[in-house]
Amino acid sequence: MELQEGEREPRREVVHRAVSDRSVTGDARVLQRLAAVEESCCPASPSLDPVRRDIQPYMRRILVEWMFQVCEEQQCEEEVFPQAVLYLDCYLSRFATGRSDLQLLGAVCMLLASKMRDSVHLTAAKLSIYTDNSVPLSAILQWELWVVSRLDWCLPSVVPSDFLEPILHGLPFVQPQHLLDMCRHVHAYVALAATDCMFPAFLPSTLACACVSMASWRLKLVDRGGVPQSVVLVLAQLLSTDASSILLCYHHLGSLLEEKMPSLLHQGPGL
Repeated sequence: MELQEGEREPRREVVHRAVSDRSVTGDARVLQRLAAVEESCCPASPSLDPVRRDIQPYMRRILVEWMFQVCEEQQCEEEVFPQAVLYLDCYLSRFATGRSDLQLLGAVCMLLASKMRDSVHLTAAKLSIYTDNSVPLSAILQWELWVVSRLDWCLPSVVPSDFLEPILHGLPFVQPQHLLDMCRHVHAYVALAATDCMFPAFLPSTLACACVSMASWRLKLVDRGGVPQSVVLVLAQLLSTDASSILLCYHHLGSLLEEKMPSLLHQGPGL
């Protein structure tokens, strides 16, 4: 089938990316630095407070799912989507936003996140097309400066995916042949968690640990009878953090998976 004029087409053919550097990801200081930085990131409100009184949870979910579809279709880096959702929640937790501006805000957050995280960033023109041109290019460019200034230009931040490789290199039961599947599972869980308004209450490192615990259970890398407690304790020690918060996040993640993909928890290790 040929593309009609104006239809969306693949974003790019081949983009060369840097490979993982074990001398960096295997250094314990990386986790310590990430943990220190995440404390200073803009906190996202875990609930719909009075600032967001006009925005209901289902509206945020619809918007975030659309953002995920755009990032997937455009083959963005794995960190772009959770970074965009972080910007979205930071903004909504601090500033009143009308319902009619939600998609515009979501498009701007994706534009900013891709500029921060991707080697070939999204363009405002392409994002306008994804709104079926209901959001004009000029509005996206105006709101880009507006959002950045209202977030005090604090765009560098930490998302759960940033912790993934350093954590995996610190786990004794994760072998090199497991890395690809572990990363695939964890990225999927992080993206799913971003669609639920409960998870902004957890630190990125906590969510990353919960996702790694879930992936370890799904891939049968540890004795299922000992998960999540055994893995959670190892992760808590690795990050010098509270095991109870990781365990709580793990159970919330399990409930979300049971709700959204009930067959996933009862089938084999493939997603």
